[in-house]
Amino acid sequence: MGDNLNEKEIVARFALTLIGDAEVIGLGSGTTMMAFLDAVRCWEGRKGRIFIPSSGEIARKAREIGLKIADLEEFEYADITIDGADEIDRDLNLLKGGGGFLTREKILAASSRRYVIIADHTKLVEKLCSRKPLPVEVIRFGSSSTLRRIMERTGWVCRIREAGSSRYITDNGNYIIDLFPDRPLEKPHEVLRMIKEIPGVVEVGLFLSMADEAYVAFGDKVKGIRRGGGPQPGGNAVLIHQEKG
Repeated sequence: MGDNLNEKEIVARFALTLIGDAEVIGLGSGTTMMAFLDAVRCWEGRKGRIFIPSSGEIARKAREIGLKIADLEEFEYADITIDGADEIDRDLNLLKGGGGFLTREKILAASSRRYVIIADHTKLVEKLCSRKPLPVEVIRFGSSSTLRRIMERTGWVCRIREAGSSRYITDNGNYIIDLFPDRPLEKPHEVLRMIKEIPGVVEVGLFLSMADEAYVAFGDKVKGIRRGGGPQPGGNAVLIHQEKG
């Protein structure tokens, strides 16, 4: 776990070099994004930039470190969005929503001129849902019926996410249903379409063909992965940075 934390810090610092002259910067959510904000805290280049958070959690931390924040009502696009992922496959498709912020993250991703993923090496998989369940945000009205329809449609174990002794509630006031496929997803596009058709479903944690590039830390190295590369070192993964000892 300590090694993964160090990799998050390394790739978070590297992400600062990707921003260039972008004026409006989208912020995804999750532990890697918290590491990114720690890097931004010490970054001189943050002055004059505007940041669009994807969650209340990230917005609170952004305010704490003195960033100027806005939302998509004020800016139609982010010049660049930096985000993490729960899983990344060889085609740069993503599994997201472990933190519960998938809907806002997907809206921000779709509203970004450049959508960049940063991650530690444990997030790389051959196929999505290899290690993590598939999160689906649903409205609270009729959530039991929505859960039943998802189970009937997929045949998978599905559970409404809990937080302590109560149900987890998203920033949008909705529930999360976690789906546990019986095997990694062979056809994620079909799964996405099938679930999105169910009444009550707000969004699905499959971010398909959305990422422009991903940067992944392998120890003290960061490798850029282009679409069609592989999760393993090699293929189209290119070493672009090595942390100075």
